[in-house]
Amino acid sequence: MKLRNPFAAPAIKAYWWREIPNFGDALAPLLLKRFAQLDVEWDTISHSSVASVGSILEHIPPLWGGYILGSGRLFENSRLHIKGCKVLLVRGPLSAKGIPGTYKYGDPALLVDELVGPQEKRWDLGVLPHWLDKDLGPRFLKLIPKQFIVKVIDPRGDPLTVLRQIGASRRIVTSSLHGMICADAFGIPRRVEPCERLMREGGDFKFRDYEASLGRKFQTGAMATPSRLVIDDLKFNIYDAYQALEKALK
Repeated sequence: MKLRNPFAAPAIKAYWWREIPNFGDALAPLLLKRFAQLDVEWDTISHSSVASVGSILEHIPPLWGGYILGSGRLFENSRLHIKGCKVLLVRGPLSAKGIPGTYKYGDPALLVDELVGPQEKRWDLGVLPHWLDKDLGPRFLKLIPKQFIVKVIDPRGDPLTVLRQIGASRRIVTSSLHGMICADAFGIPRRVEPCERLMREGGDFKFRDYEASLGRKFQTGAMATPSRLVIDDLKFNIYDAYQALEKALK
């Protein structure tokens, strides 16, 4: 049993999606600790002060008054209960539609390279499927010529291990939104492949939302490397949001 220091400040309650182990959602507490200096513990959205990372805006109940930092919608044009919330940052302009206030765009996962630092390249291609996608890994293992080294990355793995494996890849193929975003954080060319099983999970909306934050049109099946200047601008938005959250909650 882990004992808590009775003299330490209580952990702040924060919400992120955790029904299925998934590295992208599991980044939320790591990023809050690193960039807002906040020790957080998971709780239900109703009992939390912060909602961060992932497509969870539909989870927010009426009259909730906490802070939103970098989350987005799962479904386009869904009805949200945002009135009374303190919006510091949303994932992209499509999620922001209908949300009043003064805030900027950016997905917190664009800062993940700073959690693990530069990685020595080990694989020619990293293949990172969405946790629902059972086909992407086997398909690309068959597709890529044998002289190239391919690493299939488990999205349910330890988030820091997943980040190191992404960073150690020269290119990324992914059906995961956070696979795409983390590749951008490291400056690695990435190619997004569609996954039919995601159609009932909002389809490509969240991908289009994120790409719109970069001023780009989303497309599948093509290797792309977004502008570092644009990525850096979004990173500054995200830094500012974490600093504002730290100031508000400490």
